[in-house]
Amino acid sequence: MASDLKALRDLIVGSIDNIIAVCEETGKDFPKLNEPVQFSEFTPDGIRNHPKVSDNIAVAVAAAFQLIQTIQSPPVTLTTSAFRHTLPISLGIVERANVAEILRKAGSQGLHVKDIAAQNNIDPKKLARVLRFLATNHWFTEVAPDVFANNLLSSLLDTGKEITPDFREIKHKDSPGLAAIAGYGADEVICALTAWPDVLFDPKVGFSEELNETGLQKALNINNNQWEYYDTPEGRYRSDRFNVAMSGASKLHPPQAVLIGFDWASVPKNGLVVDVGGSRGHVSLEIAKAFPELNFAVEDRPIVIEEAKKYWAENLQSHVDAGKVHFIGCDFFESQPKLPAIPDVFLLRTIIHDWSDKYSVKILSNLRSAAGPNTKLLLIDSIINYACEAESESSLLGKASEPKVPAPLLPNLGGANLLAYEVDIVLGSCLNSGERTIDGYKAIIEAAGWKLVEVRKNPASKIWWPALICVPA
Repeated sequence: MASDLKALRDLIVGSIDNIIAVCEETGKDFPKLNEPVQFSEFTPDGIRNHPKVSDNIAVAVAAAFQLIQTIQSPPVTLTTSAFRHTLPISLGIVERANVAEILRKAGSQGLHVKDIAAQNNIDPKKLARVLRFLATNHWFTEVAPDVFANNLLSSLLDTGKEITPDFREIKHKDSPGLAAIAGYGADEVICALTAWPDVLFDPKVGFSEELNETGLQKALNINNNQWEYYDTPEGRYRSDRFNVAMSGASKLHPPQAVLIGFDWASVPKNGLVVDVGGSRGHVSLEIAKAFPELNFAVEDRPIVIEEAKKYWAENLQSHVDAGKVHFIGCDFFESQPKLPAIPDVFLLRTIIHDWSDKYSVKILSNLRSAAGPNTKLLLIDSIINYACEAESESSLLGKASEPKVPAPLLPNLGGANLLAYEVDIVLGSCLNSGERTIDGYKAIIEAAGWKLVEVRKNPASKIWWPALICVPA
């Protein structure tokens, strides 16, 4: 009787007990929900990045989510699910209204909604409803009637800056980037998602792989694709916010991941790592800090490469002065430009998920043409696991050697792994692209002349951004 409920209860209790045990062993407290975030949490020493804690968080979240879906009235679940767009919209409102910045100085005592609204010209009665809804979702704390304070989650929306007359234009520049994620999600993402159903059922474009035939074009009434739109004057603000948001997204991933996702010590001294679509080169810069004997080439659009030069000059001038980093403006749909040497590693971090199969094969084929016999291709991207057991997945991901996900949880950890699946839908609505299953990756890798030889999971995060290691076929 009620065996699933008992199993879910035991998984939650057991996981929490294991997390508490690690806290006691390490002398670290677990962050409290009613206190602002400490950014030390995003370092390798953060308690959530402890491998045992990370594993148990995944199980506890998956079990808690499945428990809610099991015991809550199904019609209530259906209705709340149908209205969940209210959450990103509300987050977008308070981000745009700079509520987290306004509440910073108020501390745990909070501020009355009238005083908050007076600083952003919003109807205080309407803002109170938004804030109360968010507080009910554990974003912000309502410390007294109509008095709100920041908490662990809402403090992520605080850029740490003082509000100035031109704050909207400069808000996200040089910020942690997490507020930018909220703004991005409540703006072009929600617009594209709203228009996406009409695109999917349109016989003219429903099966398209083109970047300019998505929900984004229909929603914003534009003809160019997302990247082209971001380069226009009209798209500049959204472009700047998107770039900061993607930088902030690195905090979703344990910071040491890029160093342990590949055996960088195996690259010959003075070997060349090509950071394809590397933006500012912030990922390859972390590798350069840990392995200063390696050379790097950061490739991206010419306009982006100018930012990369500034970033490396500010953060690793020694590598620039030694001529150990090269900045190359290029189009990765064209043949690889002349490189200083045959690449030892092509690194693509969260690049391939931006492109449909048609274009992903073209990108990887161009890299294959420029590869040497010993060149490695390293793809760091989400792998969408099936929501059922799958033999192909087990063999390619080495799941036979991993602890089995405990019953009655879904094999893909369900609610603990929603983010990758949400990103998959966002990418589909904005770019006609998406995350892939291991079989989906294998198909495009082989079509481009490469062979997948290893998938290396991050020991601190088994549900996000593993490394796919490939060699020339």
